Amino acid sequence: MKKIAKQSLVALAAAGLTFGLVACGDDSSSSAPDEVEVSLMGVVFGTDYTTGELRWIDKEGNISEKSLSFHQDTKLAVDGADLYVMERMGADNISKVDPDKLESAGKDAVVWQVSLDDGANPVDMAFSGSNAWVALQNADSLVQISTKDGSVTKTIKTGKFAYEGETSPYVADIELNGNTLYVLFQRYTMDAEWNTTYPKGLLAIYDAKSGELKDTVQLVAKNPTAMTYFDGALYVASLGEYNDSFGTDADENRGIEKVNLDKKTSELVVTGEKLGGGIYTFAAEDGIAYVGVYKAWGDVPFVKVDLSSKKTEKIDGVADAEGSAFVKNGKVLVGDRSMGAEKVLKYDGSKVSELESPKGALAPYSVVLF
Repeated sequence: MKKIAKQSLVALAAAGLTFGLVACGDDSSSSAPDEVEVSLMGVVFGTDYTTGELRWIDKEGNISEKSLSFHQDTKLAVDGADLYVMERMGADNISKVDPDKLESAGKDAVVWQVSLDDGANPVDMAFSGSNAWVALQNADSLVQISTKDGSVTKTIKTGKFAYEGETSPYVADIELNGNTLYVLFQRYTMDAEWNTTYPKGLLAIYDAKSGELKDTVQLVAKNPTAMTYFDGALYVASLGEYNDSFGTDADENRGIEKVNLDKKTSELVVTGEKLGGGIYTFAAEDGIAYVGVYKAWGDVPFVKVDLSSKKTEKIDGVADAEGSAFVKNGKVLVGDRSMGAEKVLKYDGSKVSELESPKGALAPYSVVLF
């Protein structure tokens, strides 16, 4: 893989607002089997943007007293009974973890760890059999790795989609559907003073076996964050541009757009005006999406969206859904980063309840369910 030096931590740290934007598609649409034998309910990664910790959630919904240290900017992914830890910019590692050994073995639960190129910045994984595609946000490529040992088995170059003066098109999310790999590009550029220009997002479509580019689709909105495949179409969530107060506006320049994969066209079907702002956190299953609507820092309400009917419903009890979300079999886990009241919440379709967390646990940043 080619080393990328152009972008620095600036691309991640802008006033603490860009953390988690590209990894908020904690979507449950991977190829993992529905039923797996895991002793845990899920896992949560917490951070204060200086340090980071991995904790695990037992079947009773209690978060572990013990923790494992990882890089302060880390995202999680699951495939069946396997946990993957993506340490992002500044560490650039991927670890495979056996979740059943976390409590008893601690750091020895790590099956393998691979180091990527400096600045590669892994942000998402999509699984297929014994391989996984890895989205590298700050690189000019995607890589496929073996889930057996982490070795790179294939590379797709993406640099030609980079915006003016950039080396990376800044992948936000990847999705696999059969033999098709969908890759979502933000394509932004940032100057030395962190002023960011966002062109409209772009969707690239690849043959997942050969790595051959099949087509591209120009998106309607700017700054896309995540996507999900449902009923023959792709639904793409977007944050859009920040306003002068570093929040997002409730307008028609952001929201959820539906990509017609036959016609290679896209249209906005749920607007930011209806949602109340742009989409920061996104998790979806079977046509139901759960989104964190980014109004301002610390003000990120949680909204349920039916992608078929386009109906929206605010879920009470979540104030700051910047801590990511994950849905599996109708159960939703969401991280609430409300300052001074940080917590991990579970939504069962009717009510929100708080998981028991030990004193001193860091605010949730990435959550997954098994």
